[in-house]
Amino acid sequence: MKSGEMCVLLCHISAVRVDKSNTILNIMNGKIRIWALGAAMMVGTMCTDLCAERLVILSTNDTHSQIVPDAANQGGILRRRALVDSIRGAEKNVLLLDAGDAVQGTVFFNMFRGEVEFAMLDSLGYDACIMGNHEFDNGMDILSGFYRKMRTPILCANYQLTGTPLEGLTQPYIIKEFAGRRIGVVGINLLPEGMIAPENSVGVQYANAAEIADLTAEYLKRVEHVDFVIALTHIGYSGGKDNNPTDNMIVQRSRFIDMVVGGHSHTTIDPSSAKSVPAFIKNADGRDVLVSQTGSKGRKLGYTAIDLDRMAVECYKLLPVDSRYDDRAGSYAGMKQFLAPYQEKVDSLMNHTVCHTAEAMANSSMQAWNLVGDVAYEIATKNSGIKIDMAIMNAGGIRQSFPKGAVSEGLINSMFPFRNNLVVLEMTGQQLLDALAVMGGRGGDIVSRQCYVEYARQGTAKPAKILKATINGKAIDPDKTYHVATLDYLANGGDYMEPMTHCKWLYSDKKQFGERMLEYAKALEAKGKKLKADGKRRMVKKQ
Repeated sequence: MKSGEMCVLLCHISAVRVDKSNTILNIMNGKIRIWALGAAMMVGTMCTDLCAERLVILSTNDTHSQIVPDAANQGGILRRRALVDSIRGAEKNVLLLDAGDAVQGTVFFNMFRGEVEFAMLDSLGYDACIMGNHEFDNGMDILSGFYRKMRTPILCANYQLTGTPLEGLTQPYIIKEFAGRRIGVVGINLLPEGMIAPENSVGVQYANAAEIADLTAEYLKRVEHVDFVIALTHIGYSGGKDNNPTDNMIVQRSRFIDMVVGGHSHTTIDPSSAKSVPAFIKNADGRDVLVSQTGSKGRKLGYTAIDLDRMAVECYKLLPVDSRYDDRAGSYAGMKQFLAPYQEKVDSLMNHTVCHTAEAMANSSMQAWNLVGDVAYEIATKNSGIKIDMAIMNAGGIRQSFPKGAVSEGLINSMFPFRNNLVVLEMTGQQLLDALAVMGGRGGDIVSRQCYVEYARQGTAKPAKILKATINGKAIDPDKTYHVATLDYLANGGDYMEPMTHCKWLYSDKKQFGERMLEYAKALEAKGKKLKADGKRRMVKKQ
């Protein structure tokens, strides 16, 4: 993006704040020049107790509609409320932030489209939240309806939303004051292309996350006299590209960001675990900057204590959200009353058994991947009438795990919640090899039993080198034509499957894949058979 374009974009998306403070920004050659400056603006409640010495930052990310505890009895919105309230009762200064993807992943979202999740987020008194890519799953019209009802500020500094249903509903940052210290929070979102269905993000214009994050942080420090800047992001912890950077890239290129509260990659950044990725990353000046992320589904609550005298991180840890908070959680009569009618409808689906499995299959397991790939192949072959060579699916589309034994209708709805349809593409062998290279670049993905692939990784966020690729034992011929079943989301370039966007569509199913999966499960049960699959890896990393 050229500097002039960036100037127009940042000025536009900052209009809610900039106009009110009579401040006009001109970004030229990466620097901020102040043309006119009026009174400084502050958002939120001011704390006037000058004796307070620390700020506690509580954070969540990627809670994915986990309103009730998950299958492992972790998480749950009432427990989270109890934990947050207990900390608020013990600490003078608390800032509560959410880094996006509050929706999508359980029957609550399938049935009520966000009505429960956004109301619950607002009821906890979050100081700010941002949009994840899944907030867009039902389109901006529906999302804007929920945002208009919310008191929680929705932050977004690097999307231009003029002319979209979200226009005027977001702001680039907030500033809050604690014990005389000014804390700024700036919202940073990912590149929509490849992550958000094109029809759900029409008119959204993206500006480079790393550039806007540091430029906004510089403005907050130099103009608004902010003491500490938090980047609240939904871009992922690591990897990324220049036009779609991740948290570690933002920090490495920044001089003005003091902390990142991140989401999207479901990374559990836990200093107490020897297996955790680093919590501190050096910025452009060689200074350590904390990056916090709690995993997913609300199983953990991020806890960061900032020394307000030194403006430095004093403590960072993750707090489990579990059954120890059940007694206090049971006292929230208002929340329980609100949830009751929704819970009753969810339970009716969760208690309706439609099939059985031979063994438990985690959604990240080869068994689950192979099952989904093979079922997609069978369904597309049966309904399209086309001789299909193989199927390609995305592992990210399986949102829940299969238990051993009874599987409910509600669970299948939760496993396959997206409004995606199977399609059949006509692809050249070269296009197919290019698509498999993209899949290998992210560590492999789902292919049906007809396909076997060996690949070598070529660096972060780059397509892999295909060493071997066969269909029914025969090498894929770059010049031959193949018929491939996949999801319309992938065919439209979702999950960065750009090679598929150049292919001819031969067939498009009228039902969503989740509906087809439910039909398949019921038919199998009627035959007295169980869902099962082999665990053989079909995309194998060799180097």
